[in-house]
Amino acid sequence: MLHRTIAETLEQRLAHTPDLYLEDLASHFYQARVWPKVGDYARRAGEKALKLSSHRVAANYFTWALQAIEHLALPPAPLLYRARSLACEALGEFEKAQQDYTQALGAARATGDRVAEWQSLIDPGFLWAERDYIQAEIWLRQALALAQELDRPLLQARSLNRIGNWYLNGEQTQESLRYHREALALFEQLHDTRGIAETLDLLGMVSYLGGDLEQGTVYYRQAVVLFRELDDRSGLTSSLATLALRGPTYQTDALISVASLAEAGEDAEQALSVAREIGHRAAEAYALFQLGLCLGSRGEYGRALAAGRQSLEIASEIEHRQWQAAAHNVLGGIYSSLLDYQRAREHFEQAMVFARETGSLFWTRMTAGYLASVLFLVQDIPAGEKVLDAVLSPETPAEMMTQRMLWCAAAELALLKGQLARALEILARFADPAIAGGQKSQSLRVLKLRGETLFALQRLDEAEVA
Repeated sequence: MLHRTIAETLEQRLAHTPDLYLEDLASHFYQARVWPKVGDYARRAGEKALKLSSHRVAANYFTWALQAIEHLALPPAPLLYRARSLACEALGEFEKAQQDYTQALGAARATGDRVAEWQSLIDPGFLWAERDYIQAEIWLRQALALAQELDRPLLQARSLNRIGNWYLNGEQTQESLRYHREALALFEQLHDTRGIAETLDLLGMVSYLGGDLEQGTVYYRQAVVLFRELDDRSGLTSSLATLALRGPTYQTDALISVASLAEAGEDAEQALSVAREIGHRAAEAYALFQLGLCLGSRGEYGRALAAGRQSLEIASEIEHRQWQAAAHNVLGGIYSSLLDYQRAREHFEQAMVFARETGSLFWTRMTAGYLASVLFLVQDIPAGEKVLDAVLSPETPAEMMTQRMLWCAAAELALLKGQLARALEILARFADPAIAGGQKSQSLRVLKLRGETLFALQRLDEAEVA
């Protein structure tokens, strides 16, 4: 009775500014069990908390609103289930998010809401991409088919982006580009700034993983500007963290970098700060391993190990298999730099387990490149060859980030075996350098391998130049 009196008094006195006291109104009406009021105020309080990235608080309010619907015997509310699932997903609570997406889909179909049905198909597709690309494709294909059936350009564009990103993780860059460019054209026709920003972010990722750090940086810079204008901190932290790859880290040293490690590290630091501000656990794990990558490449091993371990801890806690694979790779790279090859090998082998579980060809090849190089360093040639043979064929080009890492490992193997002509033949695959400042430029790792090969051939002048 007291809670009800307080709630009704607040409601009467604050009739013109209820939004300032949504939390109090929702709480007191909930304690009073005045369900019609709870349904309204708790929903609005949850939406407010979600915008402020207070995900735990938002999840609680949406739970109250769903309880109100149940008590009032109202039709199921797909938007409420989705809102709570978004909060749970940000908190890294996969099972809860998955259950709510399933509830949202059932509610959408029960009420005949086709747009909500589409949303309830694409959301779990995005969620499953954290851990299983086979499952992700099933959901994303259904969402795209429904968007095309409904003839809704906005829904089509968003579906196209998700399928495009799925293709990228299968290292089908041309298909990925085709889907993203089609999505960008639709968003531009609709003057949808948020959609444009998200698509630029995805195009940046295609460029980076495809081996073009310069073009990728152009896309990411544009995305960062738009995300800041929109105050979309979730998008902002993602773009800033990925921008860290533009420097010569040991993940990108087979590519031509476009920034210093100091500049790349600043991007990662900003991304981490934003991720922590909004309480997004997966984004925090992502920013941490990118920061660890920059710090490790600069030789700041203590800070790098701390960042990598914290990233792995968060990724393990929220069961994000992609970021678990990534964190193990970063830690393996740091230990390899410290010449602790046994510990590096253990991390790379664990990364391979998670990479295979996700079904991502990108992470499988990335990990294979790291692991093979370490196996060659410890003279375990048979094991290294087995790793390479599983993911590398003579027809594999040397274009994408992972492909170049694998061919560098193959060159290291040829050097180890004394097959110097074979090593030069492999390095010739990188003979399409970008133009930087009017002069031909090549990656650090390729130049190093070329110099070592030429030195072994006693071509000392050429070796010195490399």
